[in-house]
Amino acid sequence: MGLLDLPLEVIDEIISLTLPVGIESFALSCKAINARAGPQIKRHNAYKRRWRHALIVGNPQVSALRAIAEIADDSLAAEYVESLHLRVPNTVMAAHGGGANIQQPHAHMQKVAALVAASAIDQQLRIDPSEWWEAIENESTSEPMSPTEYSYEDSLFTTVALIDHLPNLNTLQLSPAWSDFQPLQDAHQEQTQKLGAILDALVENANRYPDSNIPLSRLHTILPFMSEGYEERAGLQTLLPFLELTGLKELFLISCLAVDDNYTGIPFRWRSPDAVSSLTRMELAYCCMDADGLSQLVSHTPQLQVFRYSHQTKWHGCQHDWNPGTFVEVLARYCGKTLKDLAITIDDLFGEIENGASSFLSLPHLVYLEVDVLIFCGPPVESGQRRGMAGSPPTGQKPWAPIDIPCIGSMLPDNVVEVQINTDFPEPDESALRALLKNIRTQRQERLKKLETVVIRQQDANSGQVLADESGVVLDVFDVEGAPRSMMPNWKRQFEQRVGGIHFT
Repeated sequence: MGLLDLPLEVIDEIISLTLPVGIESFALSCKAINARAGPQIKRHNAYKRRWRHALIVGNPQVSALRAIAEIADDSLAAEYVESLHLRVPNTVMAAHGGGANIQQPHAHMQKVAALVAASAIDQQLRIDPSEWWEAIENESTSEPMSPTEYSYEDSLFTTVALIDHLPNLNTLQLSPAWSDFQPLQDAHQEQTQKLGAILDALVENANRYPDSNIPLSRLHTILPFMSEGYEERAGLQTLLPFLELTGLKELFLISCLAVDDNYTGIPFRWRSPDAVSSLTRMELAYCCMDADGLSQLVSHTPQLQVFRYSHQTKWHGCQHDWNPGTFVEVLARYCGKTLKDLAITIDDLFGEIENGASSFLSLPHLVYLEVDVLIFCGPPVESGQRRGMAGSPPTGQKPWAPIDIPCIGSMLPDNVVEVQINTDFPEPDESALRALLKNIRTQRQERLKKLETVVIRQQDANSGQVLADESGVVLDVFDVEGAPRSMMPNWKRQFEQRVGGIHFT
């Protein structure tokens, strides 16, 4: 018996079962099925408009609860959610007019409790569902600070309960409240242990059944959940469970820390020496990491191809002085065989460059490089000199000066195609920039045969044009009205265009 010989009600049921991922291809299989699938295609399109990009606006805990309640009423809705955004200002919803309308509290909380109780994770962990539900109930439903501003505090268990019911989620933006989850520093706390156990079970299940109908098995990208700023900070450790997902490939973050200084930093380390991350792209804007923190991170990312980082001194002067020289050495040590795209720039540095970057030759596959002149403005690591509060005057050596910076051409591997250099020209960068460009013409002619583009970029002026012409490079003037200096790097503007999230405080 052929498909079209089946009773119409059976065909209708088959069409319904193809929702959400299979209906479009199934409807195109023949004209008869396409005609019969009309109502279901209309339903499918309505679900996509409403749920594909779920935006949690207003009070996050109340809104997440309402989303869970709506899923309890209609489980098919959960299968349509591909991206979940828990850090969305009300203005974003108004501007885009899309996403799930989950702004108001839901009256039928018993439905939420029943859905939480039915979770397979509860059974796997042998957790009393009432304990999880009690944690959700105890989380704050804070009154709004204003008609459009809400506290993000106390929504962690509710967030996990929502994620636990989204099998096709591939993009996740957490709320700023997620920074309260610190599985290393607060490992002894009961609530941290409970939340960590639930997350670990979700991750273990997702890794066991990749590309399945298991929550988190399709998660591909994590988006920024913090704002930029001196007082804005979240430990990278807050994402530890997610970083162990085998399907996670892209990480975009703002204001994350990986510094273990026993004072102002927040340390990062993998929980197991055998942990392996599948990340291929990391873009970390307005972040604060030292070489040790970076080493902890990238020593477990063997597939990393893109690493873009901008440094910002954080609360209480965390990384007041910074060392891009050792930073680049760490990348060469652990990512030298895979890294193709590298950006290192500086947003705010209150102190000095301890050691400047002096070579990228240990990154032989590098194709694209973007840097600030400032990352070179310190003695190279191999000199034995060091600047900053922890530095000391050289003994029997000539103190380092910007004129000692080598030509950037001599630092580059011969595979590089494009280099962009952001400069505060003429002051304080003129001497350093001249040193970087002094032999670039010769290097391009003799060794860097693939180097197509070298750009120097300055803000709101073209006073570097003469130097650019002398060096045979392109001058780009960054003159975006109202944009701060930290947005001058090309990669930062690409970051904002692609994923957004750069909210200035």
